[in-house]
Amino acid sequence: MKNLLITTIIATLPLIAAPAFAADEINVSSGLSTAGVPLAAHGADPVALLNQGKVMEGSADIALAHDGAAYYFASAENKAEFEANPAKYVPQHGGFCSYGVAVGQKFDGDPEQFVVHDGKLFLFLNATTRDLFLKDVEGTKATADNQWKDIKHTSAADLAKEG
Repeated sequence: MKNLLITTIIATLPLIAAPAFAADEINVSSGLSTAGVPLAAHGADPVALLNQGKVMEGSADIALAHDGAAYYFASAENKAEFEANPAKYVPQHGGFCSYGVAVGQKFDGDPEQFVVHDGKLFLFLNATTRDLFLKDVEGTKATADNQWKDIKHTSAADLAKEG
């Protein structure tokens, strides 16, 4: 009985120690990464997206937890760059599709569909939403920024019900 109690406590410890963040503020996978929090950006290296303009798969061995989400990196150098200035590298609108945010929804942000604009990283659901964003970058970005203030703390499921 004593062993069962100890096993139960050890098994639930990560849940107790996990950082608390509001529903869907960051687009993450379900489950935990090797960093002990859900994975952001589908495991793509955000530094490579922003600095090199290409998708590079990050490694679970080179991971960093930031604001309740894990980011994977293709190199230790990229991890160090992110760690020195995370605000520069985290995708806008919590990593959700920026066009989706502009229309009041939280669609998945696919790192294969990204745009770098004014030194910021934007992710999109698919090529269609990326192209719609590119038709009016400044206008759509401004709308998404304003919408994000209103929907940031609302779950994707609740937004879908409202929409």
